[in-house]
Amino acid sequence: MFTKYFKVTLSISIIIIVIGIICMAAFGGLNLGIDFTGGSLTTVDIKTEYDTDVIREVLAANDAADAPVVKTGTGFTEAEFRMRDVGDDELQATVTERVMTGIQETYPDAELVSVDRVGAVTSSDLVKNALLAVVVACLLMLVYIWIRFELYSGIAAVIALAHDVMIMISVVAIVQLQINSGFIAACLTIVGYSINNTIVIFDRIRDNRKTLKAKYLSYDELANVSIKETLSRTINTSVTTLIMIVCLYVFGVDSIKEFSLPIIVGLVAGTYSSVFLSAPIWAKFMAWADNRKKTGTTASKKNKNGKSGKKASKAKA
Repeated sequence: MFTKYFKVTLSISIIIIVIGIICMAAFGGLNLGIDFTGGSLTTVDIKTEYDTDVIREVLAANDAADAPVVKTGTGFTEAEFRMRDVGDDELQATVTERVMTGIQETYPDAELVSVDRVGAVTSSDLVKNALLAVVVACLLMLVYIWIRFELYSGIAAVIALAHDVMIMISVVAIVQLQINSGFIAACLTIVGYSINNTIVIFDRIRDNRKTLKAKYLSYDELANVSIKETLSRTINTSVTTLIMIVCLYVFGVDSIKEFSLPIIVGLVAGTYSSVFLSAPIWAKFMAWADNRKKTGTTASKKNKNGKSGKKASKAKA
């Protein structure tokens, strides 16, 4: 069942990724926050209860909005928000002053508490380190699974992990969710979570290959049996985790939603890839390897037969 519809499930993933690429091209790339583009993290003491929509409107009017407004401080009377990088320090200070003037029109007692600037160099380093973290994590996963199981299991698992990350990026591009360092944390979380489900399936495949019955099964049939035997565990684990993350998204503040939405997408993508992609890909690789061995063995036998025939004909002559 699972391997039978492999082309269909793979096509669904490819369609989502292609839509994400189209959206990135249409919107001019991903919606990067100041962690990647540079800017400033500003804290303002409103000194009373306030409406975050007022702050958002002021930021939007000055073309400085870069992230949700977070209520902080004692009694949640402080507003913490990020402003996108608009140029040098002098120009950034001018924009900050205009924003403060706009806020004080509604809340006259508001005071600027702090402004923490994130420079372009820091942002560039963060992008490199984020990409490096994901790549290193995938490579270490490949080495571990190669040692623990076999090479083709490791390759299939890494392909599934790359799929999960690409799906997360595609969905974020489609909904234009802002990407900050929390998104990288979400990606690494899903990489670890998804590989756990995949390893459980591969462990069952290895056990089933040792049984007498499995010796008479094709690789596709072996993958199907192993997935079915672990399906209840995979579903129960994923659903219970998903319930908690959905609750975080529904009841959490805006900054929590920036982190929890990619996690939700990654959980679904990770479960999907573990069940419908990783084991079927392994089965395809193993069948290909067997066919290659058979082809090589047949060719070597033909060469040997050809040489022995030539020797016999020479002896007769």
